Amino acid sequence: MTKRDQKEIFPRASLPKRPLWRGVIAAVLGLAGSVPIYAQEVTSYGEAIVTALASNPAVTSAYYEFEATRASERAEFGDMLPSVDLSGDYSWQERQTPIADFGDYEADSLRFSITQLLFDGFQSRDEARAKRYEKLARYYDFEAASQEVALSATQAYVDAVRFQNLVQYAEQNYVVHRQVYNKIAERAAGGVSQRVDLEQATARLALAESNLLTEVTNLHDTRVEFQRIVGLLPAKTLPLPAIPESALPVTRDEALARAYANSPDINRAIEELRSARESSNATRGAFYPRLDLRYRNEQASNTDGILGDYDLQAVEVVMNYNLYRGGSDSARRREAANSYYSAVESRKDACLAIRRETMIAFNDIDVLRRQVDYLEQQLDAQDKTRRAYNDQFDIGQRSLLDLLDSQNEFFDTQRALITARTQLIAAQATALARVGSLTRALDAEGFNADKLAALELDLERKEKEDIPLCPEGTPEALEIDQEAIFQRLDRAAGSRGELLNEAGASAPAARDARSPGIKAEPLVEVEALPQAVSSQEYIVAEGETLWAIASKARPQGATTPQTLAAIQRLNPDAFNGGDPSSIKAGYTLRLPDALDISGPAQSPTP
Repeated sequence: MTKRDQKEIFPRASLPKRPLWRGVIAAVLGLAGSVPIYAQEVTSYGEAIVTALASNPAVTSAYYEFEATRASERAEFGDMLPSVDLSGDYSWQERQTPIADFGDYEADSLRFSITQLLFDGFQSRDEARAKRYEKLARYYDFEAASQEVALSATQAYVDAVRFQNLVQYAEQNYVVHRQVYNKIAERAAGGVSQRVDLEQATARLALAESNLLTEVTNLHDTRVEFQRIVGLLPAKTLPLPAIPESALPVTRDEALARAYANSPDINRAIEELRSARESSNATRGAFYPRLDLRYRNEQASNTDGILGDYDLQAVEVVMNYNLYRGGSDSARRREAANSYYSAVESRKDACLAIRRETMIAFNDIDVLRRQVDYLEQQLDAQDKTRRAYNDQFDIGQRSLLDLLDSQNEFFDTQRALITARTQLIAAQATALARVGSLTRALDAEGFNADKLAALELDLERKEKEDIPLCPEGTPEALEIDQEAIFQRLDRAAGSRGELLNEAGASAPAARDARSPGIKAEPLVEVEALPQAVSSQEYIVAEGETLWAIASKARPQGATTPQTLAAIQRLNPDAFNGGDPSSIKAGYTLRLPDALDISGPAQSPTP
């Protein structure tokens, strides 16, 4: 076989034309006329992130929630500023009293007042503070939404890359199986190959076609998901993205510290806790009197039927003290206290969730890096193997199954490698999202970034005001020492002169589930098996009981009563006076095997 023929069976870069099934793939993908040629597509990772942040509804919705709380904060602050009111009325009145009849007359009045709150038990102040913290909580909601959308866009992008590659690998795998099938068909027609080889090649070709259709369908679904998250379709060929290594935490402790300090989820929970505390404080104001400083000016005409103009000006301090409101104020006080306790627990839950997600993502990065290295080595070795098998098959040194199996192993490793590579990128993005720096690491500005920067929000965390934050301690990584594992298990297998199998691996020791205060005593005294004359004979020691012998010598799968009954049946002369409880010392017993255990088990007393 020439090298040219070899390249045709195992193509590296270029693929043969696929006129028969290209239309099937295009139909599944929705590319055959369903997408306008002018439709814009995402061609790079950075473009996908920026587009998603600018258009994803989760981000824009969170932003408008933030803007709503900004307005709400300003409304609460306005309650502490002077209130200026102007009112007037015009009326036609008829007035008659026991003293005089004023008849019909027209009356009008105009009232102007300025009222400044002096004291309300600090209720307005505390409610304004609660709204300020709620505003910051909604800002962190917006930040969390931005991080999550960037992470989702990353996952959608790497999924698109993965399935684009999987389709390419499935195409190559199909071509190889098609070419092998053609070769076997020619040999079978010429009488060189057996019919069973052709059937085997046909089955493998059908499997390759099924794999191709599956991967094309998966790519179609991935493109639809990509469009949902990013807002645009991905290009037909996307490059594998790269996460800046300098942005990633180096150690587990660093990752956890950054997550505790910068995670939007934790910061949101902290601000919600502060807001709940201030809301609880605000409920105390209902138990204090309210004092207002008020200036008022009233001008009226024909008041109370007395013709003429009136002008009144006054500066006054007004007090209002509610004595009873049906218990509503006390109930609201309890409601606010429980909301505060709920916020405390929610913040704890946020810490625990972020610790779990950060540690898993950080560990995944380390594991996937090593997996990628191993799979690259495996792919290189399998590529050489399949090419060698192809040459050896042509000269009859390899079977058809060897050839097809080598190709399938190569195909499976290709799939595993691209999956590991994309999962590594997703794990890196997840770690950055959990520490709140994914968008910053990718240098991607979020929705209305300039406007948010101009607000100059006070994002300082005043930890002294809060209950101690997140729990200390980083879960340890589980290290794998391959050399130690090999040495331990290889010695165990080598001592038996055999390869290690599942039975050769030692299982972890089972823990005693009983109470440590109870001493475990065996029901039957266990001793080392006495020396046997042969595998089926046993010499009775002085003082031994039949029950003890049966419990030690019972065949696998048999019970002690069954074994005891079988010993009695096989050794009728071994007992003094035929009494099973008195066995002759020094007597050579014939021990039963599994075939001797038959019939219902007796229940003798030991």
